[in-house]
Amino acid sequence: MASLYEEVRSALGGSGFRPKKRLGQNFLIHERVIESIVRLLKPSASDEVMEIGPGLGFLTRRLVETVAKVWAIEIDPFLVAWLRQASLGSHPGVQLIQGDILKICLDDLLPQRKIKLVANLPYSISTEALFRIFDAHEHFSLLVLMVQKEVAERIAGQPGSKSYGTLSVWSQVHGRVVQKVQVSPEAFFPRPKVRSTVLSMELFPEPLVTNAELPHLRGLVRAAFGQRRKTLANALVMWLKRGRDEIEEVLCAEEIEPKQRGETLSVLRFISLARALERRHLLPPRI
Repeated sequence: MASLYEEVRSALGGSGFRPKKRLGQNFLIHERVIESIVRLLKPSASDEVMEIGPGLGFLTRRLVETVAKVWAIEIDPFLVAWLRQASLGSHPGVQLIQGDILKICLDDLLPQRKIKLVANLPYSISTEALFRIFDAHEHFSLLVLMVQKEVAERIAGQPGSKSYGTLSVWSQVHGRVVQKVQVSPEAFFPRPKVRSTVLSMELFPEPLVTNAELPHLRGLVRAAFGQRRKTLANALVMWLKRGRDEIEEVLCAEEIEPKQRGETLSVLRFISLARALERRHLLPPRI
């Protein structure tokens, strides 16, 4: 049986195709890592899965053995054409979509019931893609994500750490990381210059705040982390265009020192502060 590395060379040989760095095209060729991804996904015969970036379909082949359906979203037209000509192209359990995860309308594509998601996210789009996925949280119950090691650290970052920021808060508003698997560059072809992490993230049935509260919480978090050297008081004065005394009064009422910085606040404290600002009618009007 040919190794996955040999399959990549065979598939691409003579085609003129060259993996595109801007698309993060590093093909996973390590069987044990694929096994780890499948294990983290906990597939069952009734599951439906959305896969972002199937590449040459090595993981997809494993998924269709155990799940009911796979929506495979691939941006590269060459890889889409290759997959359509391969056995996966005619598989009844695979719906292959050529599209950009940053632009495709997930509401139009996916069913109303919750499904699972597995994704290989390039570093250049990982944060934007994750925000899009969280915006569509009602579609998903579990995320299994292959991301650059530093992105994984930001997703799971805790208050006071260098990795804690907007992505940390937003991820933890929507779910919790339950397991991680470290992946070395040798697991890919071509080898990237960075280390990767596969993490499993269980989404809460609903985010920690209501859909109506999400825009204001996002604005608050982005303001707090927009310039890390700024104190919370300074960040809120600039964001809300309010007087310092008014802002400091709210912070003190929430037992937050105005000179604290955003990275010191827990997710629950951010939520509490957003609600306090809402009660005092200090937040910008919802659009």
